[in-house]
Amino acid sequence: MGNRATIEVRDATGDKAPCYVYIHWCGSPEQVIEVVKKAAPDMRHNDCQYAMARLIGTYHDKLAGGLSLGVTKHKEEFDNGHYVVDMSKGKITNDNELIAKDIEFGRF
Repeated sequence: MGNRATIEVRDATGDKAPCYVYIHWCGSPEQVIEVVKKAAPDMRHNDCQYAMARLIGTYHDKLAGGLSLGVTKHKEEFDNGHYVVDMSKGKITNDNELIAKDIEFGRF
């Protein structure tokens, strides 16, 4: 019934963005890694709020139409669980399992 997940973004201070990305499609680990890596150069590594906005923008460009992408204040466990993008460590975890590392985020 979809390929759903939620994603959060954290910065070096341990802060996390005040919302989560909800995706109905493109929620597999491979797809999330692809989109995060595409957005990473524009995601300010020390500001989770700016970084989250850029991640949402990248998903917006990828997913056509008015469905399949949302912003929520609730972490949810869907088909593909919950992802954490930790910019201070350059990694992505899915339900606490490392799925990608050595990602370079924007240094500006």
